[in-house]
Amino acid sequence: MVYVLKVLTNQLSEKILIHAVRHYAIGHWRGEQGLKWSFWVNLILIRALIFALQDWFAPFEGQDHNDHQVAVLLFVFVFHGVVFVWQAVGVVRASEESVRASGYMAPAWATQLTLIIMVFWVLAFTLEAWQMTLRDPDRLEAYAAMEAQRAAKYSVEPSADGKTLTLSGSIERGITRKLDAQLAAYPNTSHIVLSSPGGNIYEARGLSNAIRKNGLNTLVTLECSSSCTTAFIGGAERFLVNGAKLGFHQFRIDAVYSVLNADPLKEQERDKALFIKSGVAAWFVEEMFNSPSSEIWYPNSSKLLAARVVTKVIDRVGEK
Repeated sequence: MVYVLKVLTNQLSEKILIHAVRHYAIGHWRGEQGLKWSFWVNLILIRALIFALQDWFAPFEGQDHNDHQVAVLLFVFVFHGVVFVWQAVGVVRASEESVRASGYMAPAWATQLTLIIMVFWVLAFTLEAWQMTLRDPDRLEAYAAMEAQRAAKYSVEPSADGKTLTLSGSIERGITRKLDAQLAAYPNTSHIVLSSPGGNIYEARGLSNAIRKNGLNTLVTLECSSSCTTAFIGGAERFLVNGAKLGFHQFRIDAVYSVLNADPLKEQERDKALFIKSGVAAWFVEEMFNSPSSEIWYPNSSKLLAARVVTKVIDRVGEK
């Protein structure tokens, strides 16, 4: 009997609560609760609680709600859709009642301005909720894909006898590590053949340092331009096949956005010091960055020899 009374009491309490909530919701919808209450409690307070609730359940960095997409979208539909419409309609009707009762338009205007701002705020939280359901990318996988994309732009291949490594393609991030790995695999390497239009200046300096550290000779059979010449100058002996070209121009940043702490002029000065250290004549160093970045200066072999950029011009590969 006691159990039955408890069940009946609980059911009655639930009915009373449901009736009270329904009565409250209808009262706001009709604008019957007064402008102050409708505005500050039913609009501002409840909306703030909804925003806080969304922030509370937002995924941490590196996580997502992709597996709970239906629940998130249902939350958006209910709280940023149905509930917001209920809030907005009730506040508008309450402001209209306030104008009819007092004759003052200012409260109605303030309410409408707040609702306009609130619409954009709700849209922003709706977009954020949708973004929560997007699968968080695997950063390691994305990094590996980026590395593979860069690696596809260059190659460092050994000759049949393992005494020469041919570096061709764009100078990209990671190419110095590739050269180091190949030098470890082919310890008898004595020459590096360079065939590149240039690329990342920091990697070019890395190549130059690796070439210099290992006492390797550099050789150009076709063309080595831009930052490739920085790698070339690291050679103990620097050979140029007759008809091959070394190209120089002013440094530039290949980006459509501003790069922090990047100064092409300072980088040019660093490379000037590197060329001087390698025995290149000062007059050539002052001249090699005169061409604008959109053009390339190809000095002839006589000038390259006179400036000690090239130590020897040869007719064919293998000539000493």
